[in-house]
Amino acid sequence: MEALKIALCDDDTQERAYFYNLCKKLKERKRIQVKVKEYERGDTLLFDFQDSRIKASVDIVLLDINMPGTNGIDVAKGLRNAGFQGSIIFVTKSKRHWKSAFDVKAFHYITKDEDAEERFLGVLAEAAEEAMEKRDKALLFSAIDETRRVNVASISHFEVSRYMVRVYYGQDEFEFTSSLAKIEQLLSNNENFMKVNRAYLLSLSHIERYDEKAKNVVMQNGIVIPVSRNYSKKLKTRMTELLNG
Repeated sequence: MEALKIALCDDDTQERAYFYNLCKKLKERKRIQVKVKEYERGDTLLFDFQDSRIKASVDIVLLDINMPGTNGIDVAKGLRNAGFQGSIIFVTKSKRHWKSAFDVKAFHYITKDEDAEERFLGVLAEAAEEAMEKRDKALLFSAIDETRRVNVASISHFEVSRYMVRVYYGQDEFEFTSSLAKIEQLLSNNENFMKVNRAYLLSLSHIERYDEKAKNVVMQNGIVIPVSRNYSKKLKTRMTELLNG
C-alpha cells in the first residue's frame, strides 16, 4: 500500500518534533506507512505546492496558525486556491481562529493542550481513512515523464485531440496519451459522466448551466463546451434527473 503522505508545518522546532512523532504513532495504530515532510514556514510549504506532483501526492496538511510570514489560515487559503484537495488539520495554541477554519474546509481544528495527544491521533486516524477512501475513488493518468493521481469527484471534463487527452480537475489540467473511448471505459460505472460530442466527456455535477438554444454548456470553471445535437436531449434529461435526485 502506498504510504500516507503528511506535510507538517510549524515554526516551533519542539512542537514540530512532538507532532512528527505522533504522526509516526499512526503507523503502529493503523498499520499503514506514513511519510512526513516538515516545514517551519508556511511560505515554504506554499512554494513546494506550486509543483503539481507534490500537491497531488500529499494527503494531509497539518498547520500551525501563528507563524512568521504567512499565517496558517492564509496558507490554507493559498492551498485551496491552488487546488489542493487533501485534508487540512489546524494544530495550534490559538482558539480564536476556529471559525475561519470553515472557510477553507478544514478537516479539524485542534488546540495544543495537555489532552491534545489522544484527540490528535483520533482525528489523524479519521483523516487517514478518508484519504484512503479518496484513493479508491481516484484515477492514475501517465504522460512520458509524469504520473498524476486525480480524484474523480474533482474532474470537470475530458477533452481529446487526436491521441492526446486533457483532463481538467480542480484548478489544474493534465495531458496524456489515450482516447476518449478508454476514458469512457474507465468511468463506465460512474453515471455522473456523459459524452456530449466526439471530443468531450464531462461531469454533470460540474455544469454551471446549459444553454439549449446555443447548444453549449458552461462548466463551473468557466470553460464553454459545445453539445452535439445528437446528445442535446439526453443531456437535458440527465441534468433533470440529477437535479431531482
